[in-house]
Amino acid sequence: MKPTLLPFLAWPRPDAVTVRADVVAGATVAVVAIPQALAYAQLAGVPPHLGLYAAFVPTVIAALCGSSAQLSTGPVALTALLTAASLAALAQPGTPAWVALAIVLALGSGLMQVAAGFARLGRLLEQLPASLMLGFVNAAALVIVLSQLPAMLGIAAPSGGGVIPALQALWAGVGDAHAATAAFGIASALALLAIRRVSPRLPGALVVSLAAIAASAALGYHEAGAVVGDLPAGLPVPAVPVIDPSSAALLLPAMALIALVSAIEVTSSARVIAARTGTVWNVNQELVGQGLAKLAAGLFGAFPVSGSFSRSALNLSAGARTAWSSIVSAALVAVALLFAAHALYHLPKAVLAALIVTAVGGLLTPREFVETWRVSRADAAIAGVTLAATLLSAPRIHYGLLTGLALVGLRAALGRARS
Repeated sequence: MKPTLLPFLAWPRPDAVTVRADVVAGATVAVVAIPQALAYAQLAGVPPHLGLYAAFVPTVIAALCGSSAQLSTGPVALTALLTAASLAALAQPGTPAWVALAIVLALGSGLMQVAAGFARLGRLLEQLPASLMLGFVNAAALVIVLSQLPAMLGIAAPSGGGVIPALQALWAGVGDAHAATAAFGIASALALLAIRRVSPRLPGALVVSLAAIAASAALGYHEAGAVVGDLPAGLPVPAVPVIDPSSAALLLPAMALIALVSAIEVTSSARVIAARTGTVWNVNQELVGQGLAKLAAGLFGAFPVSGSFSRSALNLSAGARTAWSSIVSAALVAVALLFAAHALYHLPKAVLAALIVTAVGGLLTPREFVETWRVSRADAAIAGVTLAATLLSAPRIHYGLLTGLALVGLRAALGRARS
């Protein structure tokens, strides 16, 4: 089926039952999306409010222009990490230069996905072995966890971005950890894990964030530790960014990799949703929708977005019937931008780090390596080498994915030669 820019024009009119289900699901996702958006902005190295920007208009655009009704789009861990890794050598995190480059990444990767969708290249995604993303995602999850532990424990971050410097900094800094910061971080992580285990339907991220805000304000933690601080109140406005051609050229490989990783993430989520709901989705339409969402992120001053594994699963389990649930979620993010920005002032950044660590921990799947080894030694080799290459190349983890892609290409070439 040929993709279109306006698929929402063919949506059926929802009935009262569908509207009620979508409102409930959208609200459920929003209470998770708001603290996650702040956390993933921290991971991407941009100011916290840009995470909320990324969870607003891009979420609406992806819902209107995609094909998977329950797919939830916005800030995600892998895309945020790739953003930070791609910009590490070009600017300082949090600076206007860094934000400008993140916007360029969003626009460039978005254009690539839109072009790929209209060129009907989605079928190529289906030919990539699952072992490639198995190795990359597990390694990226480990890198993300290591990158957030210093903020979670109140330890000085390492000067280098590799895995070894991160481990050395953690070992050397444990004795000098900031007590209040470590208390907030560890208590939040334990509470999140406990809520997930005892009452998984409870919005743990929101509950823990609200409790941390109250405790931080009561204890005057902002005087001794890092908090989110003042967020600009109001909705984002579109603006045409000033793009430096030389910087954009340097970021072309990163744009392509962000587009590829995002496409694979979205494909994985959409397949699960389609299998559980019995609905049909169009991979090329989803590429267009995700690309337009990234373009919206760039035009509204945010960083690259993608489909979220966790929020999509939550949206589905909460009973979402149509893409209106994502629009409801985005509307509630807008309400937070308008009225709740000041209320987030006392939220400790250690809590945001704990949110990331506990969320990303679910991406670690060592059992899948064992199962892959039992089924196919070649796939296991691709997964293992991709894992090792990604860890060794951190923070420039895209080299790990490139290594895995090279192995996939080599195996395909050998297969053709033998036949």
